[in-house]
Amino acid sequence: MISWAADSVYVNGRVFTMDATGTEAEAIAVKGDKVLAVGSTSEIRELAFASTEVVDLKGKTVLPGINDSHTHAAMYGGSRPPLTLDVGYPNVRSIADIKEMVRARAAELQPGEWIRGNGWDEGFLEECLADPNRHMTKADLDEVAPNNPVYLVHFTQHQLVANSRALELAGITRDTVTEPGSEVVKDPVTGEPTGVLVELPAQGLLMRVVPPWTREEKRAAILNMMRDMNARGITSVTDAALGPGGTGYQGGLLGSECISVYNDLHNEEALTVRITILYLFGEYGAISLADVQRSIEDIGIHTGFGDEWLRIGGMKLFADGIPHTKTAWLEEEYPDGGSGSLVLPGATHEERVQELLKLISYAHAHGFQCGVHVIGDRAISACLDGFALAQQQKPVDLRHYLIHCDLIRPADIGRLVELGVGVCTQPILKWVFSDVMDRALGLERSEWQFPVRSLLEAGAHVSFSSDTPVTEPDWLQGVEAAALRKSKASGTVRGADQRIGVKEAVRLYTMGGAWQDHMERHKGSLEPGKLADFCVLDQDLFAIPPEEIHAVKNVATVVGGKLVYENGL
Repeated sequence: MISWAADSVYVNGRVFTMDATGTEAEAIAVKGDKVLAVGSTSEIRELAFASTEVVDLKGKTVLPGINDSHTHAAMYGGSRPPLTLDVGYPNVRSIADIKEMVRARAAELQPGEWIRGNGWDEGFLEECLADPNRHMTKADLDEVAPNNPVYLVHFTQHQLVANSRALELAGITRDTVTEPGSEVVKDPVTGEPTGVLVELPAQGLLMRVVPPWTREEKRAAILNMMRDMNARGITSVTDAALGPGGTGYQGGLLGSECISVYNDLHNEEALTVRITILYLFGEYGAISLADVQRSIEDIGIHTGFGDEWLRIGGMKLFADGIPHTKTAWLEEEYPDGGSGSLVLPGATHEERVQELLKLISYAHAHGFQCGVHVIGDRAISACLDGFALAQQQKPVDLRHYLIHCDLIRPADIGRLVELGVGVCTQPILKWVFSDVMDRALGLERSEWQFPVRSLLEAGAHVSFSSDTPVTEPDWLQGVEAAALRKSKASGTVRGADQRIGVKEAVRLYTMGGAWQDHMERHKGSLEPGKLADFCVLDQDLFAIPPEEIHAVKNVATVVGGKLVYENGL
């Protein structure tokens, strides 16, 4: 057999390589796990011999595999039925719907067995829409499951609501206190806990008593996740917040054992999605410098450990919270008062800033790329101070990046670019909760939120992602959202001047994530010698109105030259 004969060729299509020059072609040839060539159909057919598989694309569109560069991938697999109740819109539309779902699950279980749920959003619950002062509390869950501990995680993952039985098992009472930036919400009249726990330290008080999922359940969650990602055309993900500090999420799904399960699947050659891991240290995500120092010494590795299938990307840090719970740290107060804070140890803002600077500097000095959850403008400035200090102490480019980066000040964009700090953001979130941000932040800040156009024009490295399970890992909806900045609920456009083009958005879902992963020489575009990761769409999303992009279907996904999903190819 001639050594350059292709194993498979895909012909008669539209191949958008997403390379630096925007090369378009009709066909692609694959050999082993790499792209052999791209070109015209006639050129690629010359690489096909008797043993070569020939696939006629019949005009369909080929893109590089999508890299969802910030997810909680294992959690996503476990946050869906049958492991967890789906209490998100549109599966439920009211508190009454949620109560009925919990009632039905309680009827299937023995007293004392835990009930988990994920995805509720008061912005879509009828009772909350009718009365802004109506909130879901432990009383709602006590009514339908008095004998079973219950907790339901908010779609943002930054708060949950638990019933009285769960709070009792956790020892959470009117006297319970938690770290600054988190909260055990209490009734203003009675002083008793309402069942709502805000941010990881408070949620961790409950999660300590939730039975951890078994290894088999974690494996099932990861397999479910990979099937869903492949069906959507996603070939790479960053699973952010795995490790000992991840146990605050979903009752321990994100503990260190998930990394071991990923490794098992890798050894079995059963991975169909490339996994980049961000470590999260500290008990239940309440990160301190001492936690990071101890953990880094224990594991003894750094960013880049692994291979093209499974690798350590770096470390996840939390700087602040989110606007929904007024825990994002802002320079100007929220419309109804308060300015949030950093979610780090310290009695004052200055003490918490110093803890952040030390965390970033220590991680940087030990070779860890930092992905920092940060939303508020004041918190972003503090992070950039930390990166500047770290670079001054040890000049090395680790490609640190800000996750979300909603409200960066215009003056800080230039500083971010100068420091070489990237941004991993989620345009789909603007689609999901634009109207909520109007109320939470005020119209001026809502218009500016996620200033992608300004970041790109300044020369920033930007990647796109879903933050699933906060949203579905629907990158097509994300592309549409980046192009339109239109609200899912009302259709209102916020920040029209921050819209970007469809091709720009796709490139941020492909090459953007590859840069973040230090893998741009290996993936992100369809060029000879790069990994043969690509998806096949039933329409050319560059030739249709942006409003129709969400309806485009992925019909096939290839990872490492192997067809891992097919439905209509």
